[in-house]
Amino acid sequence: MKRGKKYPTLEDILGSDQQSPGTPIDPALEALAGSVERVIRNAGNEAWDPADKAALWEEIAPGLVPQPARYRYLYLKVAAAILVLLAAGLWYFLPRQNDLLRFARQLPHDQPLTDTRLLVGQHQAVVVKGKNAALVYAGGGTGVTINKDTLSITAATYNTLLVPYGRRARVQLEDGSVVQLNAGSRLVYPAAFKNGKREVYLEGEAFFDIAPNSQSPFFVYASGLVTEVLGTTFNISAYPDDTRQSLVLASGSVRLHVPGHGFSREHSQLLQPADMATVDAKAGGLQMSRVNIATYTAWKDGRLLFFNTPLKDILKKLTRYYNIELDLASTKPGLETCSGDLDLEDNLDNVLEVICATNSLRYERYGQRIVLTEKE
Repeated sequence: MKRGKKYPTLEDILGSDQQSPGTPIDPALEALAGSVERVIRNAGNEAWDPADKAALWEEIAPGLVPQPARYRYLYLKVAAAILVLLAAGLWYFLPRQNDLLRFARQLPHDQPLTDTRLLVGQHQAVVVKGKNAALVYAGGGTGVTINKDTLSITAATYNTLLVPYGRRARVQLEDGSVVQLNAGSRLVYPAAFKNGKREVYLEGEAFFDIAPNSQSPFFVYASGLVTEVLGTTFNISAYPDDTRQSLVLASGSVRLHVPGHGFSREHSQLLQPADMATVDAKAGGLQMSRVNIATYTAWKDGRLLFFNTPLKDILKKLTRYYNIELDLASTKPGLETCSGDLDLEDNLDNVLEVICATNSLRYERYGQRIVLTEKE
């Protein structure tokens, strides 16, 4: 019995640079694979990890086995449909070096700020006074109202909102979506969304209320996370100095993907309300849990809720909010976790008195540094 042709392997389909010389490849299938490869190249991820290739192959292999001639036409149609859908997914979820990301990643990070600042493009800077800044963009992105003052801008430019420690900000984008930024955060976004794309870049923490638009999904790029939404509310925490990033969904539905980890289920997840997805910055991978939404969103209303939370994590949040360094110098048993509700509109001394009274601690000031120690 004649041995049949050897059909393409995983490497044949997913990258011409891995093909074995002389391997016979069905021309139609080769054309389909070429189309996918072009999408991958355009997505800025030309070099694939072998594990990513294997995960993708597991998804498409069942539809690409050799077929008798009478089924060949149907087989190619099915293969084409599968590859087109995968290509669309690749375009959305691979870590693309698009214009927004290139712009965001070239911005300097070494400028300590005392006031919120809006950067229009790379040259115009506007200082925004006050503890809570409010920005509203006009439709079409031709102007922005900042604390009741209107500024004319160019719609084609990227804007960057820098919120230092001790400040917060609320920005209404030109599509009606609202983003509330926590202390120590930055948001990069276009003055006007163009060509059906709605994309922003976040460092820090923000609560998003996205205006629905089924024709234009909204993408949030953060450290280690890519979030796609159609219209929903959620909180993202992605500070550069944190070892874990998280997303908590308040309403609607989002799909979260960890760039660079292929299509395995542990790295891509559809979330429902009260789901929290957590990513370890070093280990990668998604961890899912069910949470109390208010615990992760109360900050936007001036409150800090915590339940069995490490005291050091609480102090880190207060450091950002009050813009003063808080250190815990105690090894007392029982201080590992705390539960409570703090009013962030209160002055810091009152907040620290509450923490110290419930944990038998005291605090001392050393300039811009406060140290909490055990009571003698």
